[in-house]
Amino acid sequence: MWKLIVLVIMLMFCASCPSQPEPPEPVEPPVINAGSLSDNAQRLLNFLADEYGNRIISGQMDTAWAENNRMDMIARVFYDTGKYPALKGFDFLDLPHNWSGYGKNQVDEAVEWWEGKNKMYGVTPAAQLLPDRPDIHGIVAFCWHWRTPTEFYTDRTAFRIPWKDGKLDAESAAFQTIKNDLDKVAALLQILKDKDIPVLWRPLHEASGGWFWWGAKDVSAPAARCIALWEYMYDYLTNTKKLDNLIWVWNGQHKDWFPNPDTVHIVGYDVYPRQKDYSSQYQKFRETLEMVPEKNRIVALTENGEIPDPAQCKNDNAMWSWFMTWNDAGYAEGETTSGNFWTGEYHNTNAHKRYVYNHDLVITLDKLPDLSSLSLEN
Repeated sequence: MWKLIVLVIMLMFCASCPSQPEPPEPVEPPVINAGSLSDNAQRLLNFLADEYGNRIISGQMDTAWAENNRMDMIARVFYDTGKYPALKGFDFLDLPHNWSGYGKNQVDEAVEWWEGKNKMYGVTPAAQLLPDRPDIHGIVAFCWHWRTPTEFYTDRTAFRIPWKDGKLDAESAAFQTIKNDLDKVAALLQILKDKDIPVLWRPLHEASGGWFWWGAKDVSAPAARCIALWEYMYDYLTNTKKLDNLIWVWNGQHKDWFPNPDTVHIVGYDVYPRQKDYSSQYQKFRETLEMVPEKNRIVALTENGEIPDPAQCKNDNAMWSWFMTWNDAGYAEGETTSGNFWTGEYHNTNAHKRYVYNHDLVITLDKLPDLSSLSLEN
């Protein structure tokens, strides 16, 4: 009898245990749009594919509302870890109404980052810290909190994706607004193209959440509208504007919002877990991979609060291509508040930050190859 009791207890215990992560299906290197990317964009995409599953690229989001002399996120990372992230995230937050202000400033800082500089105040520039690597190129990513007309949150603007007869209403005033805004963002992205700088381009992010106007659910067919806008944007920027330096990162966060696979190079998910949860987030990793029909795209952690433990990511077969820690809300260095995703210790302790940035599985700026001279063959 006692053996039966022990067996029942063991079965009950195992049933309550969390399931172990299953190895994801093999992810093939991205091969879509072969020949349509600029050489440096293809080199970067090849590099991401080569490293995918082996190492995770470190990333830090910049502050789009403050220049480096007021608030330098890269300097904060260096102060706390002694390392620079390999990837820096920028945001066209102030477009379309401030083209010559922070929109242009973000592009200027992106150029500096690619050129191995950052104009960091109080910190020796990266190029000087790496005298034997004068050709270092920091990876550039851009998202777009698209203000139309002045807000991007659904509950703060009446703007919606124009729709008529099951397709974009190209005759509407709203569509003309979209086209005008795209012309402004294209002009800024053209500056980067002219300097042969590849960009991880992540527009229309978190659409399925509904909190941004491009994913508003108080209209008919919200997913179809967003998909149509994505595909129009892809065609307009790629074919009309000839911006072949863009690597398209889809971040819709639900399979029903996934567009034509030929318009997507990489898929991403934004994860803000509970406080100091440094787990791999492998459930979200699996979920993101399952959104792709062929399951053959790179998966990236396109925004995060807490940084996953790289060792757990390896153990759980959830090797995100990169992580992108969100920026700080406060100007004070080291202040621990919920709005500061890097500085302070609310989300990531100083010990955890040092651990991650000095981990063998993590690529920091000093570990990057010369991204402008890699082979074009994958």
